[in-house]
Amino acid sequence: QRVYVNGGKKAEEALELEVYNQGMLKTELCNKWQQTGTCPYGDHCQFAHGIEELRPVLRHPRYKTEVCRMVLNGDHCPYGHRCHFRHALTDQEKFMRSMNTRSLKPLNYR
Repeated sequence: QRVYVNGGKKAEEALELEVYNQGMLKTELCNKWQQTGTCPYGDHCQFAHGIEELRPVLRHPRYKTEVCRMVLNGDHCPYGHRCHFRHALTDQEKFMRSMNTRSLKPLNYR
């Protein structure tokens, strides 16, 4: 399958990329290879050993447009940078979150 994306030499020209039906294979650099220059998995490694091996990742148009519910609740998201939701809150979202947590605290009546 082929996909066309902006980024050609001319402003109106699109690049043609082959889309691999491989899931996330070779879409990130191998940590071991980056640190030591070698990898125990060699050619069988699922991660890229150099920029030339990196494959494009096509994401859904709504990727990282909504806030992660874990972050919104003030919890740590176990998915980290691989999470499909955004972890940065806008000022308005921070304010709304602080208002929600304040309303949950019990009032001290004497």
